[in-house]
Amino acid sequence: MKALLYVIAIAAIGAGGWFSYETMNKFTDLKKSRETLHEKNENRKASIRTKKKEATEMEGEHETAKKARLNTEAERDNKESGLGLAKREAATWQSKIDEQQEKIDGYAKTKAEIQKQFKEQFDGRNVELHEIPSLVKQLEEDLKKANRKLEELQSLTDAAGKRVASNNAAISELDARMIKRAERIRANSLQGTVTAVNHDWGFAVVSVPKKMPINDTSQLIVKRGNSFVGRLKINAIEAGRVMTDVDYKSMTPGLVVQPGDAVVLEKPVTN
Repeated sequence: MKALLYVIAIAAIGAGGWFSYETMNKFTDLKKSRETLHEKNENRKASIRTKKKEATEMEGEHETAKKARLNTEAERDNKESGLGLAKREAATWQSKIDEQQEKIDGYAKTKAEIQKQFKEQFDGRNVELHEIPSLVKQLEEDLKKANRKLEELQSLTDAAGKRVASNNAAISELDARMIKRAERIRANSLQGTVTAVNHDWGFAVVSVPKKMPINDTSQLIVKRGNSFVGRLKINAIEAGRVMTDVDYKSMTPGLVVQPGDAVVLEKPVTN
């Protein structure tokens, strides 16, 4: 019976250890996932800020250049339609137009570069200039989702850490309980000895080992060898000894309690 209890105790401790180890692995995986996602989110933030700034600046400059070119062309047309328009003035305005067109070409080049970057970001999709603000907004929404996922992973990581700590505490408590229980069960094999008997007053003094699990409610049996002698009722417990009343009704016919008789627990402690 003791061997079976030891096996159960060892199995319970092993199971607790395995569960703690498994939870620790999940905790480590969650932590790595959180760190990887955090790094990706930081890269996304930097990319979005850069692209949004470039797109905003380019769009404003592009619109300004278009308006300037339109105004210049309108002014050139007005000059040409005038009777006193000179060729020199026309050449001057054409030069201005060419200069502004060069700027527009530069803006177009910048636009192409930005579109190329967005194309790489969106798996080869061709992105028009007017789509950039909505795509930037989409990237910001993706970033918010990623941040929410990061928060969820952080919560899971924190929860896993708490479960690991809780499991470790439970395992330690179980270890202590199993050790204490094993000690109590081992103590069931201990026995006391009748040191004095007074049949006139009907009491007996019993010397008991320090670790024998005995209290006011314990029921004691007197044995002589393998023979049952009778029962004792606890009256008082003192240091190293127990004062008991002899239960004469329980005595085996022909036997009485004598000094030297062994005293054991009638009901062993099981927890």
